[in-house]
Amino acid sequence: MSSTVWFGLLGPVDIRLDGVPSPLPSARTRALLAALLCQANRVVSVDGLVDAVWGADPPDGAVTTLRSHVMRLRRCLGPEAGRLETVAPGYRILLDPGTELDTRIFVARCQAGHAAAAAGDWPTAARLAAEALALWRGEPLADVPSELLHLEEAAAWAELRVEAIELRARADIALGRAADAVAALRRLAADHPHREPAYALLMSALAAADRRAEALQVYRLLRSVLVRDLGMEPSPELRALHQGILAMDAGRKVAVADGAGDAATAQIVSAETVSAEIVSAEPEGDDEPNAAFVAWPTPRALPWDTADFTGREAELHCVIDAVTQSLEQCAAFAAVIDGMPGVGKSALAIHASHLLTDRFPDGQLYADLLGSSPSPADPRDVLTSFLRLLGISPDDLPTSDLERAALYRSLLAERQVLVLLDDVHDTAQLAPLIPSAPGSALLATTRDRRVGIAGALRVALSPLTPPASHALLTRIAGADRTAAEPEATAQILAACAGLPLALRAAGSRIAARPTWHLADLAGRLTRPNAADAVCFFDELRFGDHDVRATFETGFTALAATDPGNTLVNSLCLLGLWNGTELGLPVAAALLGQPPAAAEQILERLVDLNLLQSPRHGRYQLHALIREFAAVKADSLLTADQRQQAADLWRLPHARSADSSADSPALRDDGLSQPS
Repeated sequence: MSSTVWFGLLGPVDIRLDGVPSPLPSARTRALLAALLCQANRVVSVDGLVDAVWGADPPDGAVTTLRSHVMRLRRCLGPEAGRLETVAPGYRILLDPGTELDTRIFVARCQAGHAAAAAGDWPTAARLAAEALALWRGEPLADVPSELLHLEEAAAWAELRVEAIELRARADIALGRAADAVAALRRLAADHPHREPAYALLMSALAAADRRAEALQVYRLLRSVLVRDLGMEPSPELRALHQGILAMDAGRKVAVADGAGDAATAQIVSAETVSAEIVSAEPEGDDEPNAAFVAWPTPRALPWDTADFTGREAELHCVIDAVTQSLEQCAAFAAVIDGMPGVGKSALAIHASHLLTDRFPDGQLYADLLGSSPSPADPRDVLTSFLRLLGISPDDLPTSDLERAALYRSLLAERQVLVLLDDVHDTAQLAPLIPSAPGSALLATTRDRRVGIAGALRVALSPLTPPASHALLTRIAGADRTAAEPEATAQILAACAGLPLALRAAGSRIAARPTWHLADLAGRLTRPNAADAVCFFDELRFGDHDVRATFETGFTALAATDPGNTLVNSLCLLGLWNGTELGLPVAAALLGQPPAAAEQILERLVDLNLLQSPRHGRYQLHALIREFAAVKADSLLTADQRQQAADLWRLPHARSADSSADSPALRDDGLSQPS
């Protein structure tokens, strides 16, 4: 046994050989390994393993199939296959429970932490509880379909985890760090609404942090829940704690006691009798819980995933593999997805986030930062929303932006949370919302390529390939309809030019009109002259899928940050260009700018994903953006500007980038080369 081996059950089943994950081939093999690890160093009978792997209704030949899973498991163990022994009447796996199995290490640290607390060694108790909780990677046996193991093993570990959270909180209170315990206790109380020790500790922590009113609100909430759900009053110990908090004044202290069997586990120590006035001021009535305290559930804030998500296999695998690798290496992770309007940035990020939810058991946060709108979201408001979802009450929110950002990062440092930020405006808007510690991850989408995070994965989205475009349209409109009219399908695909937003709008219109032929829509998308471009965009609109509205929002936002409308007017002038791509000299002439100034404008439009640069010094517009920019040119450009562009278009050297009639003066700049 020369390799370093690690087995994990506190989350998805995990095998690591010398730190490298060894994937398990199937759910049944994972169940087999989990059943053996739960009885590590002991022989588990074949019958017991069959029950764990298949439950009460095993298939015919289950024993033979079990042997096949044993063989697969041995292959996964590689050089450590000898650890899995065949010993009548079953099998046994050998390991060092003190160093190689997370559940055994977790239990040992919990026991040692409770012993330290009993001895009054609160620093050691806090450290051991934190180390025990750090072993959890999610729901235990998360990928094991064994009801038996979940009932007999995972439930016991979950109870020990609750006790470890309470131990950590008691230690923090005893060490004068009561405020640090509040967030975790709020989540614990939300997850276990009838667990009095959790509420008692939360009340004690709030009282010790000089937030007595909120501690009393917690008691009223618990009492309301117990009476409503169980028809019973809080325990005498909890009522005594409540009375103690009522009697507190600024000079009182909070002490934590570890009374065995004490349902409250925490008491307020007071040297004076309870004042009648104070008691009467806080009656035990049937008051509804105060809205200032809300026991938030684990945040699951992701938007709805696109059911017919199509394509993007390479980009999707890139993101998921990178997230997985960062979690395995305990490294911080961020990915920034950029692309032109309507190219599917949000769809990709949301789809990837849903596929990753099991890696982030402490929740998923989401915010639309409205970066492409004229009024981007204030990151302070987003940060406040995230802190509330993470269990922080309004009274607990720091006043300064720096302190709120620090509290946010501190909360995420102790959790595994996925943060999805859609439509980021700039780096300044993004910065305070970035998790900084391993375990949590950030996915962000933006139209601006300049938005960045040091060391982040960059994913640049292009329009869909023709096969992916055809597949998406087929999934939305129906395979029978696209197959019946291949020519019309090709015309629609050409009109949409690989833009997912346009494909969804066109496909949804077809799906909503079963009496239409695809040729009906294809004819509407035919543009015999430029004047029909306005009507053309009317056809690419269905429900929330609106190409013109998306482009219009981008233009409006661009104008709001563009003094003198230099970028907007330049984009409109580029929309009048009828060639495939153009070089810098012709672009400078079209924009009426010196080459250096023109290049700066063009590169800024490239940064905003409104213009493409297939290679250095060459530029082109996506077909739909060119159509839209040409429409906007009619209202935003002067007649002289439009005439100048038309005159330039009629020059031989300006017809296209691959024209053989380029003037000698322009050939040195590469315009005569094929595009």
